[in-house]
Amino acid sequence: MFATLKTIALSTVLAVSGASLAGAEEFPQRPVSMIVAYSPGGGTDTAARILANYIDKHLGQRVVIRNRPGAGGQVGFSALARADNDGYTIGFINIPSIFLVKMLRDNVPFEMSDFETVGNIQLDPVILTVPADSPFQTFAEFAAAAKTNPDLLTVAGDGPQSNNQLQLVVAEAALGMDVNFVPFNGSGPAITATLGSQVDASVPSASSATGHVLEGRMRALAVFADARYPYLPDVPTIAEASGVKVQNIGASMRGVAVPVGVPAERREVLEAAFRDVVADPEFVAHIERLGLPLAYMSADEFSDYLSSAEAGISDYIDLLK
Repeated sequence: MFATLKTIALSTVLAVSGASLAGAEEFPQRPVSMIVAYSPGGGTDTAARILANYIDKHLGQRVVIRNRPGAGGQVGFSALARADNDGYTIGFINIPSIFLVKMLRDNVPFEMSDFETVGNIQLDPVILTVPADSPFQTFAEFAAAAKTNPDLLTVAGDGPQSNNQLQLVVAEAALGMDVNFVPFNGSGPAITATLGSQVDASVPSASSATGHVLEGRMRALAVFADARYPYLPDVPTIAEASGVKVQNIGASMRGVAVPVGVPAERREVLEAAFRDVVADPEFVAHIERLGLPLAYMSADEFSDYLSSAEAGISDYIDLLK
């Protein structure tokens, strides 16, 4: 009798364990949605779509991009925070943009605790660009005009209160110049306005501008980074262009996150897929052709980075108020 009961109990435990393992092995069973908080054509959207092209063989399912632009990323970040935590909705969270949204606005419908990290993919600096027919050939010429005619020059960028605008106001404060920032729902629309000479300049992510610069449709005057951008090696850093040290606070880190509460075994599947795709030679070659800089961090590394980055970004918040 006792042996029979023990056999039944053991069988039950094995059945439950087997079901759990099967559930872990079977994820995902359908395509995974990836929320991008910015418009098509920008650096984040481009990175997401290239990832989606290569990750299916590592994840076992397609990743479908869902653009949710608006309010400097707030719309998309909020949508990710509210999504079902079954692992079938993931999204890019952009640093420092997600912190700026939280620090500068009231009643934002998400907390950083609403997200769990999967891994960071990229680090993308901000770059100052002008139309190909712009009278400004150098950053020095642009800065001189901005000092002589305060608030006259228009500069497009993702916004309002985005990492792009933050980088611009930090540069204005450091260099004593004054421009009129024009916000758009992502680097893509800001670049379109630049190409059409609707604005004097723009401050997009470097990755979203590289193709246009290389093909002669725009001119890059400076990159806000400590070292030259490898895909535009002739473009000077802001320190080289201005002779002044400017804090490079606006570089966009693009990391993948899920709503809090996704089962651990499903997060592990997602983490492994993104870790593997970043090491995929075909993916890396495609990324390098388009000038999209990789900067991989594991889920734990990215989580630790978020904790330290929040404190550093808060030092510059008053410049955007």
